[in-house]
Amino acid sequence: MSTAHHHHHSSDSTSCSSGTCHHHGVPTTPEQVKSLRIALVFVTCFSAAELWVSLHSNSLSLLADAGHMVCDVFAIALSLWTADQVSKGEPNGQRLNAIAALVNGVLLLIVCSWLGWEAVGEFRFPPTEILSQPVAITAAVGLGINGLNAYLLHAHADDNLNMRGAFLHMVADASSCLGVLVGAVLIAKYQWYWADGVVSSAIALLIASSAIPLIRQSWATLKVDSSPAEQLAEES
Repeated sequence: MSTAHHHHHSSDSTSCSSGTCHHHGVPTTPEQVKSLRIALVFVTCFSAAELWVSLHSNSLSLLADAGHMVCDVFAIALSLWTADQVSKGEPNGQRLNAIAALVNGVLLLIVCSWLGWEAVGEFRFPPTEILSQPVAITAAVGLGINGLNAYLLHAHADDNLNMRGAFLHMVADASSCLGVLVGAVLIAKYQWYWADGVVSSAIALLIASSAIPLIRQSWATLKVDSSPAEQLAEES
């Protein structure tokens, strides 16, 4: 199984020290750090713009997506910091990657819970006015940016848990932008204001479905790695 995960960086996988090359243990490379850095710049700029538009257009699904993006800024920054530490030769690299992935997963679940809660409120009291044109434009731009980020990070998604977490954030973002776009079109064409709540709920379910396996995997990795690593930490 692990050989399939190493097909992108076979040259790098030979350089990893003994014991760090099991599942998702490909060492952090400068390419990974670079792709995370590019993704972080894109996400930060776009989330600020999206937040502004969502507050002015009264769209919950866009605000939900903006909240998700702000969460992603922290998540990608965490992944970038972790990748940077590991590339500098941090001895507990595998553990750091798993911790970053675990935090990312938990962050995603928090966003889901908030989204679900907001969507329930929308179903009970549907908004009477949503400016769908700016919402649609913003969502379309977001789809492009997140699609590009997901493409950049896809090459490294199998390298380790940290990169996988960052990649899943981008995929969830791109999908939620697509949902927002579809909702905005339905509102513009048919005045289906309830579509906003439906889209928000769908985004929440999508994010949860990517977060739960990530949390389980990183937790399993931490449990496997904890005994020797903790002993080392206590001795030093």
